[in-house]
Amino acid sequence: MPVFNFNNITGWLKLIKTFTPEFREGYVQMMGDAVPPSYANGIVYVSASDGIVYAVNAFTGKSVFVAMLPDTLMSQPLVYHGLVYVGLGGAFFTYGQGLLNAFGGGHRGQFTGLSGLMALNASNGKPVWFFQTKSQVMPTPVIINGTIYFDDGDGYMYAVNAETGSLLWKVGPFGTANMASLDYVNTSSGNIVVAGFSSAYPQNTSSLVGVYPSGKIAWIAKLPFTYDSGPGDAVMAVSGDYVVDGFISGYPLHEGPLFNETLAREIVVTLNGTNGNIIWVRNISGYVLPTGANNGESPAIVNGHIYINDRKDGKILALNLSNGNVLWEDSLVRGAPGLIGPTYVDGYILNPDFEYIQVINASTGKVVNLYSTGQDLVIDTPLVVGNTVIVDGGFGYIEAIPLYYVIHNTTSILKIYEENLSVALPS
Repeated sequence: MPVFNFNNITGWLKLIKTFTPEFREGYVQMMGDAVPPSYANGIVYVSASDGIVYAVNAFTGKSVFVAMLPDTLMSQPLVYHGLVYVGLGGAFFTYGQGLLNAFGGGHRGQFTGLSGLMALNASNGKPVWFFQTKSQVMPTPVIINGTIYFDDGDGYMYAVNAETGSLLWKVGPFGTANMASLDYVNTSSGNIVVAGFSSAYPQNTSSLVGVYPSGKIAWIAKLPFTYDSGPGDAVMAVSGDYVVDGFISGYPLHEGPLFNETLAREIVVTLNGTNGNIIWVRNISGYVLPTGANNGESPAIVNGHIYINDRKDGKILALNLSNGNVLWEDSLVRGAPGLIGPTYVDGYILNPDFEYIQVINASTGKVVNLYSTGQDLVIDTPLVVGNTVIVDGGFGYIEAIPLYYVIHNTTSILKIYEENLSVALPS
């Protein structure tokens, strides 16, 4: 059964209704857990927005250590060779600080706190090294062969020694790095690390950038008609030689009397990971008025299928990886999927949606269950370890739930929806 009851979120719903959804988006970046947990060696690691790293025994839920750090944490913990890595970077900033990043003149997040990348002992949480940056390190890094690669609000990509924290190289600037986690493509000519960057003044320089482990730029893919900060926020997915990303796009249509009143669409773009060439682009939403949640869409790729949310239209879609053809699309019961990519497990998709995990048949797109977690999952995605689903969220709780309950819970909220609330809520 859910750990929390339905009354836990009542006050939160009233606050959002009173202060508008933008209140929620700003709040969750400073309180609770804004990014998903990580698992390694029997320990679950959580980066909390209030600057604390929690290590929790995965079997008992008991604390292993609590490490207080000197700024907001917005990157998912990475564990490698006995160290856990987290990026520090204040969530309060003005976008004007990053407008000139593509020309070396902007520092998004500078002066908002102590920013950089920190390595802690994965067993006791004691700091091992700290690499300081001028701007916030919000994106989750990637580690390959003893080197950790990350980017920051300066718009640069960095490579540092994962054991010592010493700088190997930095390259850029490319634009603004927001929250888009890095990834890498294993090509015939070697690994290529990929990062996403948002548009910069005075021209649109939104792009995905591929860099070799040596620091040499492999390719720069300028993204067509990007709108707002999506390329720097949406977490890309990699499968084989394919790099897939989703973001808000133009051609924006002018709508209304003001110059900045536009309608835009959500698109999915797929690149060749070896050369950065665009393979295909597909619109996945109709024209809509952009809202505060313009971060783009984070896909998941499984067995040649791309699973991605369309929050603007309240849908989830499955696309063919090679050509972008729609395999299926279906409306979601709640109609407001999470900001981050869904999780695939055993033929099901676990899709975060406010306080619910939507369980979707991966073959048909049909919602088969709604599981209430009792807290706002915000931009977190479920972590599956064995037969357990682990989630955290904006209320600052971490939960371990049997996978069977999430998929087959007999007190299904979906059943209540289908019966028009004729069944009493569980006490």
